[in-house]
Amino acid sequence: MFSAERLLQAHPVAAAAETREAIARAVEAALGCVAACTACADACLSEEDTTRLSRAAAAAETCATVCAATASTLLRQSGHAEREGLITLLQSCTSACLRCERECREHEMMHDHCRLCVEATTACVAACERLLELL
Repeated sequence: MFSAERLLQAHPVAAAAETREAIARAVEAALGCVAACTACADACLSEEDTTRLSRAAAAAETCATVCAATASTLLRQSGHAEREGLITLLQSCTSACLRCERECREHEMMHDHCRLCVEATTACVAACERLLELL
């Protein structure tokens, strides 16, 4: 099974334990968000009324892209010395997740894919905010 924390521990420039754990949670949440948002965007565009779901699909696609970049960057620990860049990236990830959450929340009662997307974006926001507290 995938473990971001094990990958981070294996790196020769491993962060302090508390920070490493927060990074691992953010990576895992971001990757979960990529999966949920990608699936949600595709499902939104496969529903009968795609016009009504087009904003949610667009927000989910953007969120998936930003979350993928965030996870990838966080796994490259040698670049963590650029603190301001990480903060900006985590803020962008949080912003994309919040936008996607707002759009999908409008449809979550009718579409399970939107409900699952809301859950994933909410988890990603919490993980990014926790990591931001430590930076």
